[in-house]
Amino acid sequence: MAARKATQTVTTPTDAPVETPRVATRANPTVFISHDSRDADLAETFGNLLTDVSGGILKPFCSSDRKGNRGIEFGEEWFKTIMAKLGEATDVVALLTQHSIDRPWILYETGVAKGKSGTPAFGVAIGVPLEKASTGPFAQFQNCAADDDSLTKLAIQLIR
Repeated sequence: MAARKATQTVTTPTDAPVETPRVATRANPTVFISHDSRDADLAETFGNLLTDVSGGILKPFCSSDRKGNRGIEFGEEWFKTIMAKLGEATDVVALLTQHSIDRPWILYETGVAKGKSGTPAFGVAIGVPLEKASTGPFAQFQNCAADDDSLTKLAIQLIR
């Protein structure tokens, strides 16, 4: 999570004010879920999973969400919104499926996040072997499979 330094005045026994650092954290971490539009239902399910297991702490963003308020509103400029959400995201999770594994847009979104702002990026292999998902640019990341233990570990990391 991004942290911002602030100061707080503390009174010493001699009543002289002293500046001490205070750390403020983001109250609502946002997880940008990068996915192929054909995996919209999967992205929505994954977003619901993150919300549920975190007790609402994690706020997922899915560009293709049409049922709730986690996506791009009708009438908005989609590219501008995606770039803004990537800038706000505390983490990016790329759903690596048969549809998305070789799609340039997934690489673009995770590349923008990592390259522009240093945002942590995670690959989740769903329906494809982990070895196949861990190629190309995703070879540099410790990606995870879609099994219970791996997804639990990922959720814990995102909550931290």
